[in-house]
Amino acid sequence: MKKVWLVVALAALGGLPGKTFADVQNIRLSGDIRIRGYFLDSAGASTDIAPVGQYKGNESFISQRTRVSCEADLEDHVLVVVTLKAESLWGSDDEAVNNASGAGNAGFNGSIDRAWDIGVDEAYIQFNEIFYTPATLKLGRQFLQYGRGLILSSVEQEYNYDAGRLVLDYYPLTIDIVGAELVNNQSFGGQPSHDGANDLLFVNARYELSDSSIKDIEAYVGWVSQGHSGSITSSRVPATLAGSSPIIVGLRADINPVDALQTWVEAAYEFGANGTNVTGTIGAFLLNAGGKYTFKDVQWVPVLNGNFIYASGGGRGTDTGVGNAQFRPWFDYADGYNGYLFMPALTDIAIFNLGASVKPYENTTLALQCYYYMKADKYGLAGSNGNVDWGGPSWATLAAGNTGNDADLGWELDGILGYDYSKDVRAQLVYGAFLPEKAYQNAGISRVAEEVRAEVNVKF
Repeated sequence: MKKVWLVVALAALGGLPGKTFADVQNIRLSGDIRIRGYFLDSAGASTDIAPVGQYKGNESFISQRTRVSCEADLEDHVLVVVTLKAESLWGSDDEAVNNASGAGNAGFNGSIDRAWDIGVDEAYIQFNEIFYTPATLKLGRQFLQYGRGLILSSVEQEYNYDAGRLVLDYYPLTIDIVGAELVNNQSFGGQPSHDGANDLLFVNARYELSDSSIKDIEAYVGWVSQGHSGSITSSRVPATLAGSSPIIVGLRADINPVDALQTWVEAAYEFGANGTNVTGTIGAFLLNAGGKYTFKDVQWVPVLNGNFIYASGGGRGTDTGVGNAQFRPWFDYADGYNGYLFMPALTDIAIFNLGASVKPYENTTLALQCYYYMKADKYGLAGSNGNVDWGGPSWATLAAGNTGNDADLGWELDGILGYDYSKDVRAQLVYGAFLPEKAYQNAGISRVAEEVRAEVNVKF
């Protein structure tokens, strides 16, 4: 009898793994390795020139990002995605400290295990066709991109959101409802409160058109809450710096008058509590218009492009804040780089861009992009975005923000060579030069800053 029960128990235990793995229909593994080398010249700061001048000198470094992603299809329209990321600089001193309680001992100053910064890029659950409706729900850490990424951007998958996203697909109308927790510095104790957290609510509606030169129209509204104490400060959430709580409404459209011409336009208005001026209210706006024309029947397939971005400035506030009319960028990597070297922050600035590209060979692309930068208000705060790529020129924001003598920031020229070694292997070489104009020259910055960036990106 005991043998019978033993056989029954073993059969039951043996069936559990089979049942568990049967719920997973498909598992997909993927990832990428990106290696970038940088050479920078005259892009540093010097305290010898007030307020912060330009330092003539160069530096070079190599960064590496490695990611591995796992996707699992479960039963009942459930998808699970997890992406792990590790990144560091080659040769950096970010090794794990060895001591007597671990490998090595307290007197050993060398390295046995050089640790990289490891994090989670994505970790979400996706429920498709909830209760057999056109609704999809994504819960967890994820990337968000709307339009060309002027407000919420997933450029280079550098900025993620801890969010819940509900997508209602009533083609040709699609409605996205996003709720995210941006910062949570709350402490739980005898007097708990919500003062240490702020959240994002964003709703985007997209309508696609067929047989029309207008391809799609999108409207959106967003709101970033602020803790009641107004004390939240986070470098990864620019919109909530210094206690502001902005609301934004906007409209965008993609228009293709002919098959070879693509154009786009977007306008947004930002309002809400300023934060830097307690009694003030934000009243700022953002404009973007651009186009791209492709000569499809011409050898080398030339492409001409142009783009204009205007983020309002004005009404400068306190020494540590911004004025009511100055647009606050919502998140980093807005609309990409807008110049590989200068990398402007999307505030108090006008960006003019003209460029062209050709394909001399099927797998080779040559491009030249020209940018001109002006302050929207010469008394406002403008300059580079320190959270994009390698951080931007360390003198850019401070020097331009403390001189009201001129609105002209400067020029940038970018030459780009792209080569597709295979479908999954791409190499890129970029040369960028920034030529400072009077707003910087009056602050002691007059040398041409240069950057050379070489990259290899392999997907698997």
